[in-house]
Amino acid sequence: MKKYRLFIVTLITVLVGYWYVNFDPRVNALNEMLLQDTEIAQYPYQFKVLKLENGTAVLSSPRSSKVSVLKFLSIIKPELPLHNPDNPDVIAAQKEMAKIQQKAKKLVLAQSDIHKITWTLDKAWFADYGILID
Repeated sequence: MKKYRLFIVTLITVLVGYWYVNFDPRVNALNEMLLQDTEIAQYPYQFKVLKLENGTAVLSSPRSSKVSVLKFLSIIKPELPLHNPDNPDVIAAQKEMAKIQQKAKKLVLAQSDIHKITWTLDKAWFADYGILID
């Protein structure tokens, strides 16, 4: 029983230490700012700042050359006729996603300490929907 308690205490200490070392209050504040924008907050995918490095903000994105935008849309808007990428509704959904992503980018870049944005594919988000990406 003592070994079990020691293991649990050690595990909790390591997890809290990892969180403390990796917690960035500025990243948290930027994500809160994004959530305060109604349009961004209501979009089915939540763009978020993952980290800051020397004035560069790394933001999550469902867009990448590794994943078709149609795959993303099949998750957030399964009712779309995705077999026809030229369908006006599919095009409108793509434009909406691009608009929201650009808005998130502009809001973050408007901060005086952010000079550049880089995007990273949100593999964890896709994994939550059963889509594993290398």
